[in-house]
Amino acid sequence: MAKYKNVADELRKQIKQGNYPKGGQLPNQNELAEKFDTSRVTIKKALDLLSIEGLVFSVQGSGTYVKKNIAQTTDTGIKIGQNIGLTHQIGEQTELVNKVLAFNVRFPSEEECGQLMIKNESPVYEIKRLRVINNKPYSIEYSLLPVELVPNITPTILERSVYDYIRQDVGLIFGGNQQFIKAAPPNEEDRQYLNCKDNEPVLEVTKVMFLENGRPFEYSKVRHRYDMVEMCFNNTQHE
Repeated sequence: MAKYKNVADELRKQIKQGNYPKGGQLPNQNELAEKFDTSRVTIKKALDLLSIEGLVFSVQGSGTYVKKNIAQTTDTGIKIGQNIGLTHQIGEQTELVNKVLAFNVRFPSEEECGQLMIKNESPVYEIKRLRVINNKPYSIEYSLLPVELVPNITPTILERSVYDYIRQDVGLIFGGNQQFIKAAPPNEEDRQYLNCKDNEPVLEVTKVMFLENGRPFEYSKVRHRYDMVEMCFNNTQHE
């Protein structure tokens, strides 16, 4: 595991245990670098990850603070509506398996061109993955990514963390996202892969992910088992 992830894991644990109270200030980056015997660059990456997760926020010229309104995850629910991948939401004792159901390159439809702000001659990766947590089906993920923007994706990458690959290997910086969430009846694939019964709804999340410069880099639809998720929305107000 990358060093910054280890640092983020330890800080996350200390925040949730109350060692760093809600509304309180974290040690500065130099102090954290000394504590974890690492560089300020690594500390900044760890703090950026915690900020994306909605645990901390930074005030220019002042420091980094723990949010006062941290939402707690239920025992069985995993939050959706956050700007991070599933890999970084689950705990160390949780096993996540990504099963690649389909992977190919094609040209986008007119609607997909509009969502990704690309031309119809720009190829996209078409990806379908089943995500399994602790041997229980969690979601089916259908996603499109522009080949030009996120090159060299392989099945091996899809079995791991696509977002880690985009951030660390491609070097892109994430911005915000736009999501539409609705309940829907199960379809054939939900029944096959998620073990949904006819009377069990799924939660469908349609999402466009943006880079820091505002350019879309992913258009996806994810269908979740109703009993495996909860919604969580973080605003930008700190008080």
